[in-house]
Amino acid sequence: MSRMSHSLTWSLVLGIALAGGLACKKNEAEAGHDHGAAAGHAGHAGHEAPDRPAFAPTLYADGMELFVEYAVLVKGEVSNFGSHLTHLEDAQAVKDGKAEIILTGAGGEQRFSTEVSSTPGIFRLAIKPTTAGEVQAKITWKGPKGQATFDLGKHTVYPDLASSMKAQVPEVSGGISFLKEQQWNVPYGITRAQSRPMADGFEAYASVMAVPGGEGRVVASVAGRLEGNGFPSIGQMVKQGQRLGGIVPKAGADLSLGTVQLDFERAKLKLDQAKANHTRLKGLLEQEAVPRRRVEEAVREEALAEAEFKVAQARKDEVTTGRGGMALALTAPVSGVVSAVNGGPGIQVAEGQELFHIVDTRRLRLEVQVPEAQAGRLAKVASVWFQAPGQQPLVLESGKGARFLGQGGAIHPERRTVPLLMEFGNPGTLKVGASGRAFVRTGTGASALAVPASALQDEDGLAVVYVQAGGERFERRIVRVGARDGDWVQVLSGVQKDEWVVTTGAHLVRLAASSGKVPEHGHAH
Repeated sequence: MSRMSHSLTWSLVLGIALAGGLACKKNEAEAGHDHGAAAGHAGHAGHEAPDRPAFAPTLYADGMELFVEYAVLVKGEVSNFGSHLTHLEDAQAVKDGKAEIILTGAGGEQRFSTEVSSTPGIFRLAIKPTTAGEVQAKITWKGPKGQATFDLGKHTVYPDLASSMKAQVPEVSGGISFLKEQQWNVPYGITRAQSRPMADGFEAYASVMAVPGGEGRVVASVAGRLEGNGFPSIGQMVKQGQRLGGIVPKAGADLSLGTVQLDFERAKLKLDQAKANHTRLKGLLEQEAVPRRRVEEAVREEALAEAEFKVAQARKDEVTTGRGGMALALTAPVSGVVSAVNGGPGIQVAEGQELFHIVDTRRLRLEVQVPEAQAGRLAKVASVWFQAPGQQPLVLESGKGARFLGQGGAIHPERRTVPLLMEFGNPGTLKVGASGRAFVRTGTGASALAVPASALQDEDGLAVVYVQAGGERFERRIVRVGARDGDWVQVLSGVQKDEWVVTTGAHLVRLAASSGKVPEHGHAH
């Protein structure tokens, strides 16, 4: 990335975050306190007492993350809790509900609650313990989307400020600062590193195709002008045989009975030959004398010949019934969705010009290009993981909505691959022609520590992940990776089980590390 590109990208990220930060600062100035109690982070605008030692834990519970900063507790003194709540599912700030701190122990039970502040995700809680001693502290949240409880553990309520200054709190230093306001305003997400079964297999390239007879193209049989009411549009569903429009032959077009009859006989002969060729190749395939691809090509040729025959037959019927000067019907060769339309009513078209492309996407085929070196493992295929750009991953397993059709019997001379063919029910979003990565699983492997592949960053040839060590603190880790299983990658070193790794927005954390413009502390809320 060039220095200018780097600067522009980070400026955009920083600008988004600072917009929220400035609003927070205004609100906090009015309230008379900064980022939580945050002693050790920034001075209290409205307090003359020295900063007390402060805690800044990050807790996870009930599908939520709590990052909270607060000073040690002192009898009769206010401790401000800056609580940041995030929904882990989408890494978005909690925008509603009520947060409550509950102290149990010395002084009985004490509760302090608040609604979400004007800054989404931030709950400002101010507590004043009444009795010195030991308390159990927890923070709860209740809202329309559920509830969560975070155990802050045992805390000491000190009798006075002087004694509180001697409190021992965990020290946290170093790391990369990436504030909550930034996380909430950019694409961002985290996931735990976890142990999971990693299947044996290999990666390959794959593409989506229509099933034989599931794709059709309508071409102009003569030069002329298109006409019709309700001319189909892209995305419209049509049925086989449905009239899509008509074409009025150009003046001088030969539509004599003899010419039309000759075209009909030619189309019929071509269809007969295509059927015979299909039957012959099918028999040879059963004897393993030809590759399966030859049979599939014969199926497509037969379908095309049949479509041409129907057009020729329609023209013949129209001419023989005395309607030779009227528009020739354009009908759908297959049922499906219209994926391309070339022309419209009143448009002049040339003979042979493609007018409509129709695809049946209810069932599709996946052709996986298996590398030559992996061809010997095709007999043990258990399932295929496939992901097209912008689509959710798809797992194809025989008997579970998919079936294996077979594998090629020859290595492609240029690609050096063997095709593996599967047929499956479309989950509703895949398109014919889509291509992407596939992972062919050939067996069940042992359990291993793994992270999503999206967490891995390639930095100068090194595999790097960014671990969220705290709510706003991150660590850059160089990792050693092992096997891959779909969108999960085995991690051999560099990350521990249950650590949170950044899966979306890791490049932004990297920018934060190299920018030097983001403060580690003192950001007002």
